[in-house]
Amino acid sequence: MGARAGAGPDARREVAAIADPRPFVLKPDATVGDVLEQVRENGFGVVLGDDGEVLGTVDDGAVRRAALRHASLDLPVMTVMSGRPLVADAGDGDQRAADLLRAYRVRAVPVVKSGRLVEVRTLDEVPNAGPGRAIAVVMVGGRGERLRPLTDKVPKPLLRIGPSSIVERLITSLAAAGVEDVYLAVNYKADEFDKKLGDGAQLGVRLHYMREREPLHTAGALSMLPESPTGPVIVTNGDLVTDLDFARLLDYHWHHGGAITVAGVEHRTQIPYGVLRSVEHHLLEIDEKPERRDFVSAGIYAMQPEVLRFIPPETRMGMPDLIADVLAEGLPVHVFPILERWFDIGSPEEFETVLLQFATGDQE
Repeated sequence: MGARAGAGPDARREVAAIADPRPFVLKPDATVGDVLEQVRENGFGVVLGDDGEVLGTVDDGAVRRAALRHASLDLPVMTVMSGRPLVADAGDGDQRAADLLRAYRVRAVPVVKSGRLVEVRTLDEVPNAGPGRAIAVVMVGGRGERLRPLTDKVPKPLLRIGPSSIVERLITSLAAAGVEDVYLAVNYKADEFDKKLGDGAQLGVRLHYMREREPLHTAGALSMLPESPTGPVIVTNGDLVTDLDFARLLDYHWHHGGAITVAGVEHRTQIPYGVLRSVEHHLLEIDEKPERRDFVSAGIYAMQPEVLRFIPPETRMGMPDLIADVLAEGLPVHVFPILERWFDIGSPEEFETVLLQFATGDQE
């Protein structure tokens, strides 16, 4: 969708007008699976009827919310679209479109004339709107015990996957989402990261190193940030391999207005027994070897800077503890399902599997 989150305040126009809306057009008879990549790429789509009339809109967040319900990709796209979409009239000025984009925290609105799509307006150049300028904290201090002996000499995040290391892939993805400042929480073999990555210029970011005297775990390291952020903070484990577009996570976090957004991946578990479905002592049925589907934490988070006040200085604290404290305060926490490829490399065998998937470098 053009410029990423956090467009600078010197933008000259209120909104960006995309005169050719064809990349956003979705067919009403398409399935969710058919449009999944298109919506993920643009963040937004417009469902049109045969005469070009706007039937509804679909954004990336709507597809992901459907995924949280374990919705089938074979469902019609119209089951996840908004049938009463926000639209701007062709006669409206830029200010009207900007007001809609700000008020509803959406990335784009279709512009219609007599109910038919003529262009798309986006938030990319609205000053002082959108998620804000994000920073990222990447946790790379672990010893990678499960991957020994590979990690006896090389920290796990610096292991190569295809043309670059695990952490370089993450940093490059963060840069593509508009993140300019990335903080590495280092401990085990800390000097290796400085030697390999330097100041981050070759990856498109400014790298800052936070050296833990003792491991502070996933949330505790955030207390080492040198100054309070002014925008959202992306926190990610540094040993993950994923195709996630972090700009989509930022948009989702901003749209829902939560204190923390937790990225999740679907995990399937086959129960090897017949499960008894009952009400009190009355058996209703025996479900033979059912498959359980759960969303589990992906080790990636987006949070508002105000959340950092819950973290004691230089104290070991896990992300589940931080989230529990935030929930206890009555603040909202949301779930963002990852629909892209995601790998947590926990064993040499899993590492080999990921290496095979990315070996040629043409699946980036």
